[in-house]
Amino acid sequence: MSTLRWLLSTPFRLVGYVFIVAAFAAGLYDIWRTVDGREGMTPLGQLWYNLSPDTLNLAQAAIQRGIHPALWDPAVVFLLNLPAWLSLFLVAAVALLIAQIIYRPR
Repeated sequence: MSTLRWLLSTPFRLVGYVFIVAAFAAGLYDIWRTVDGREGMTPLGQLWYNLSPDTLNLAQAAIQRGIHPALWDPAVVFLLNLPAWLSLFLVAAVALLIAQIIYRPR
């Protein structure tokens, strides 16, 4: 039973660690932009749009049509307006918390 729990928690741990690395990268990008004399913190939505605008539009359509239209406007838009490093860190923390709830080594 504990092996099954560990297997179920592993994808959440991997996603959490990847998002922590992405949060540090976004934070270093913001520091670099600030030192370079440009504007400070980059919102996650702007960073996502700069990297891949098609997937941002696809995510909006999938959430509004597939899950619920009211989820996009208050929740996801709020997350996209936060600084990129903060929102990525929050997603990582939630993923790692879920992994910890699924499997706690004794």
